[in-house]
Amino acid sequence: MKNYYVLSNGRVRRSQNTLFIDQESTGQKKPIPVEDVESLYLFGEVDINTKVLNFLSQKRIPLHVFNYYGFYAGTYYPREYLHSGYMLVQQVAHYSDPEKRIIIARETVRASAHSMLKNISYYARRLGSKNQAGDDEPKGEINLEGVPVSSGVPTDEETEETVDSAETIDDLEDPFVPQADESVELPEGNSSLSSIQESITRLAGLITAQPSISELMGVEGKMRERYYEGWKSIIQGSWEFERRVRRPPDNEVNALISFGNSMLYTVCTSEIYRTQLTPTISYLHEPGARRFSLALDVSELFKPLIVDRAIFRLLNTKQLNEGHFDKTLDGCVLNDAGKRLYIAALEERLNTTIRHRRLGRSVSYRHLIRLECYKLVRHLTNIESYHAFRAWW
Repeated sequence: MKNYYVLSNGRVRRSQNTLFIDQESTGQKKPIPVEDVESLYLFGEVDINTKVLNFLSQKRIPLHVFNYYGFYAGTYYPREYLHSGYMLVQQVAHYSDPEKRIIIARETVRASAHSMLKNISYYARRLGSKNQAGDDEPKGEINLEGVPVSSGVPTDEETEETVDSAETIDDLEDPFVPQADESVELPEGNSSLSSIQESITRLAGLITAQPSISELMGVEGKMRERYYEGWKSIIQGSWEFERRVRRPPDNEVNALISFGNSMLYTVCTSEIYRTQLTPTISYLHEPGARRFSLALDVSELFKPLIVDRAIFRLLNTKQLNEGHFDKTLDGCVLNDAGKRLYIAALEERLNTTIRHRRLGRSVSYRHLIRLECYKLVRHLTNIESYHAFRAWW
């Protein structure tokens, strides 16, 4: 199963127990094999009716809507089919108890810091070796061609066994030591990757000492601020990026970050839908109206490894240029051609498989996101403590 994206204006309709896309510009009517749809994404001006929504609900297909400019508008979340009153009670109990909530939130931030440090250390090695050709993953660890058809997609049990075994590898230990001293002095004016790596490591050492969610979020914000400073060294060319700007993005790099983060949020929302978890109860981000805050928690772990690496690859290999952006608005957004390239890169990244060194099995990033939800379920039901995902390659 895979995601389907409708980027042209037109209509999505149900006919003969399948879906059709009627393109407004060409008049073409393209069928979508509904049994092969994981999630459906609509961009631009697309008409749908209740017949389609009922069909999507019947087939358990989430529908994610973006407006013409690529800003996330909302999700049609089909009726949940894995109801669990017990799980709902456990989610609420772990949110309501400050001690239980902070345990999950701290582990989420630790794993997020680990992912950021993985990116920084990887590009620090590349710059040190003066290897600027392309933006490839370490060979032998990553399979960019996806899961071979002959091998099939790993089952949940196989994936779980693979990743749990990977967590016993020594180099999965966090590279930072917990400390109680909060007077971390960050070097000013030094944006070298080695300096940034040291700063993030020292800040990450403060995670365990944070007594509240707000203070923990403050440490996470400082780490991410330092992490983004490293992008000046990672991104090649004349791309402007001084700091993170949202709503609206002020330049091309910020536009890529915003769009990519929104896309990853919808992917996490779709994966949560396939579990017993309730997406509106979260632990790091405060639950609120009009958002699936648990998807925000889960996406924190994977932003550096999926969204950020896709951005670095597209910019450093010059697949994207200024012609893929529209600056006529009060800000900067991707145009249709840019969206197509970026979505293709994100899909490639999500379908990329990690071959485990010992077991020799392939696990996709997309499946790792669902596995992360299963880990959280096991923690909430007191089966085992939550150990968030950390890249082992």
